[in-house]
Amino acid sequence: MLDSMRKPFLVVALIAIFLAVFVELGSMAILGSDASTATLGVAPSGKAIPAMAFLDGLVLYATLIISVAMLIPERVQSKVQGIVTLVFALLLVLGCLAILIKNFTLLIVMVSLLMSPIFGTIAYLAAWGTFDTDGPRAALSLLMTLKVVFAVCLVLAHQRFLQNKGLVLIIITSLISNLLIVFLYGIVPGILVSITDDIAAIGVGILAIIWGGVYVIGGVVSVIKVIV
Repeated sequence: MLDSMRKPFLVVALIAIFLAVFVELGSMAILGSDASTATLGVAPSGKAIPAMAFLDGLVLYATLIISVAMLIPERVQSKVQGIVTLVFALLLVLGCLAILIKNFTLLIVMVSLLMSPIFGTIAYLAAWGTFDTDGPRAALSLLMTLKVVFAVCLVLAHQRFLQNKGLVLIIITSLISNLLIVFLYGIVPGILVSITDDIAAIGVGILAIIWGGVYVIGGVVSVIKVIV
């Protein structure tokens, strides 16, 4: 497989998905958020885009593992891959759970204030009634472009990547998550975007935990095979 691998396309694919994760992790700064203006730890740029870093981190990891498997003999990499996958996936799931709980708590606070007129609603509007979607929309467009480039270059690198159903499904999940956030930004009036942004972050977090769980199971199975 390595002989027929179109390495330049693989390199471009890896760079594209790495940049996507980098943008998601750095979205708070990139979108111009300022910690001094955050309310209850909520930056103006929102929560949904950073949440995608968990999901796309798994995409990046899976791609790297498959690429490494092409360069290193299976008997060598299989002994290490299971342990690395297990540790990575566990840490990701734990981190995602912590963020998910925080976002769910925030959602309850926002909805409770919004539904508690007059002073509660005023407090909500003062804290979260303004959400500038221009920056996040631009970031989402960039992310979608990077992910499409990644997917296309991965197929061009070698068509056998399409045979890895897990990789294909998680890439599709990432693309759908990107579209879901855009949809939730546009479905409600501006004063409610902070709520739909948080809902999107929760949804993406749940998807990341599900996929992280799949990776944990895969890591456990690999470790057991090595031990046995």
